[in-house]
Amino acid sequence: MLYCPYCNHPNPDGARFCGKCGRPIEQTQSTNPAGGQTAPPQGKRKSSFIDSLNDYVGSDRQADLNWRVLFSDVFKSHTMEEAEEVFICGTRKTTPAPSEVMKGWPHPWLYGRVLALFVVAYALLWVCVNVFSNSNALPGMIMMGSFAFPLATMVLFVELNAWRNVSFYQVLKVFFVGGCLSLVATLFLFSIVEVGELDFVGAFTVGLIEEAGKAIIVFVCLKTLSERLNILSGMVVGAAVGAGFAAFESAGYAMQPIISFFQYYGFAAAHGKVLDPQIMLTAINHSIIARGFLSPGGHVAWAAISGVGLVVAAKSTGTLSANLFVSGKFLRLFIIPVVLHGLWDSPLAGWINEIFPFAGYIALIFMVWVVMLLLINMGLAEVSKSTNQPNQ
Repeated sequence: MLYCPYCNHPNPDGARFCGKCGRPIEQTQSTNPAGGQTAPPQGKRKSSFIDSLNDYVGSDRQADLNWRVLFSDVFKSHTMEEAEEVFICGTRKTTPAPSEVMKGWPHPWLYGRVLALFVVAYALLWVCVNVFSNSNALPGMIMMGSFAFPLATMVLFVELNAWRNVSFYQVLKVFFVGGCLSLVATLFLFSIVEVGELDFVGAFTVGLIEEAGKAIIVFVCLKTLSERLNILSGMVVGAAVGAGFAAFESAGYAMQPIISFFQYYGFAAAHGKVLDPQIMLTAINHSIIARGFLSPGGHVAWAAISGVGLVVAAKSTGTLSANLFVSGKFLRLFIIPVVLHGLWDSPLAGWINEIFPFAGYIALIFMVWVVMLLLINMGLAEVSKSTNQPNQ
């Protein structure tokens, strides 16, 4: 029997996580509540792909994919005060002292409420547009739908930041200004590097350019938070830039059916044809919903990885300078979002999606979140070390 070192809950032998609190359980020993004899250490496990990936990202902590904690508290009852504690964290008066920082895995839940709020607003505006044919609600419907998943995912990363040292005001600034700046940086890079068709070379070129554009802005935003430089806060800043990029880009894609509709409207009228606006609305909603569901595994997570890469490189060099972009520690992590982004845009993902709809994207989302969970675990190890606590 394994007893959780945090809540003392009994768990079956071999359990990796506590069945009550969800925190990881040390596998090398088992004690009873009274402090009885410890079981002999288990044999060394064979190295797996996850272990190899854990080594690749630079973690010296045992691989821990504790994905359950991302959802375990979402459907539990929470008070308004609990929500307010998340939104007011990170100020001079609300940042916890190192000794008060939670050492185990956070149990995020507020992101689910934020997502529900945006989905309800989107649904109400959808009714205005599709049921009552009120075109005035169309811009609001596009914005609510396009912002829902990126913003909710950004809040998830805020909740995962155990340090609680980045204020929500700072995060919103990075989301809006950083997100827009990353679009400008990306378009500037596209004006320099010509990209042809989206074959494999073109897809990976797009991945490199867009991830580089976001990474540049993440670097700029991190400069303003240099005194709070750690893995989890770097992840928050990266996620905020990626969320802004994703939200504004999705809103732009949702506008494309409207632009196309009016481009062909005059041509159709000249030939005695009438275009059905419902086709346009269907295309808008399809774009919003599809891109929304896919966004947590796209720009938000990709930019979060770049944020971690910059922090890791900065900690190894002792300075947050432009030289980080040629640092091996940064490039080692930066290549992950570039490759995943390239595969996302590549013909390979398209071929898989034609056979199994969205299967290619789902596989890439799974892969990026395996990396994210390993990096979160690495960030929590940093919390333990920085607060002079043993790894958990």
